[in-house]
Amino acid sequence: TAGETAPHRTLNTIPLVPRSRVAIGGDRIAGESMTAHGDSDSAVAAGHPVDEQESPLIFAGGISRLSSFMQARAHVLPMALGYTICSSMLMVSNKLALSVFPYPSMLMSLQFFASATVVRVLAMLGKLEASPLVPEMVRAFWMVPLVFEVAIFANIKLLQAASIETTIVFRTLVPLLTSWADWAFMNRQCPSQRSLTGLAIIVVAALVYAAASPGGIRIGTWLWAVLYLLVLAFEMVYVKHVLNRLPMTTWTRVYYNNAMAFIFCPPFLVFGREYERFGEALHALGHPRPAAAVALSCILGVGISFTGFGLRNLVTATTFTVLGVMNKVLTILFSMLLFAQNASWLSIISLLACICGGTMYQQAPPRDGNDEERQSQRERLVKS
Repeated sequence: TAGETAPHRTLNTIPLVPRSRVAIGGDRIAGESMTAHGDSDSAVAAGHPVDEQESPLIFAGGISRLSSFMQARAHVLPMALGYTICSSMLMVSNKLALSVFPYPSMLMSLQFFASATVVRVLAMLGKLEASPLVPEMVRAFWMVPLVFEVAIFANIKLLQAASIETTIVFRTLVPLLTSWADWAFMNRQCPSQRSLTGLAIIVVAALVYAAASPGGIRIGTWLWAVLYLLVLAFEMVYVKHVLNRLPMTTWTRVYYNNAMAFIFCPPFLVFGREYERFGEALHALGHPRPAAAVALSCILGVGISFTGFGLRNLVTATTFTVLGVMNKVLTILFSMLLFAQNASWLSIISLLACICGGTMYQQAPPRDGNDEERQSQRERLVKS
């Protein structure tokens, strides 16, 4: 097991002593490094002989470490990759859909309805496992879709009151709040110096990018900016708390979140004054282009719902938030490069610095140091 030491041997046997390390996925990886009573490099440096017959152990240990590395991330990596793809594509798809269907609250409602309907139908056909709505679980889960919708609405209002660059800057501040909340409320250790440095690089690089972009740092009112920052940080941590507390399969969470979010939609439609334009929206959906754009965003909505909840179940709130920031940065960077947008080198370098800062972040381990059982339980639920 990780952290155990091998019995004393002479230097030329080079016993392998696995050490435990926590990586971005939050999984504890055994066999991360090989040491001896003085490792092979230090033995050679000291002039001690190293038995060449034992060299296969080094290669065997390397293969073992690689195998452990991949096994520890067997669930995290595919889910993170799926979430990254769906998030980036949904961002572009929503932009396209809103250009031909300018009803944001109604588009959000259609995405919720489509996701809930698809999951319910497939569950009835026996294709996946998703429990129906029951009063006890609804009472325990109802705040998740509500806070989720408030965060989306605050994001829309912030985009109306500020530039896109300013919104990105505020998004990069969220991991700083969630890392403190993980330590204060989720029984996680304080972030390492490397992780804090990575988070700081993300914020500073985003500020430089915003200042160097044509939109600049512009904000009409601080109300929606502060509300967006606080609500999104709360949503990230609270959802993680509920996932830890309620034993539900990933598809059940997708169904509950989207079905209940659809029920909560009417107040947002009223606040956005889209009820008055309901006839116009229906008429727009009668045309092929708006209908196709809305349908694509709804399909991607199902994908991001599943991968989002699956990934949240496997990592901490801060790790999930950092991945979300990286998705936005990568989408902007690819958009600049693919569509030949007029971007300065300073903007591109700043975005690359954001990505570098994200790769420096390492998930904080649990304080009790014994999260393996809970992690295995979460992995079993993700498979469902």
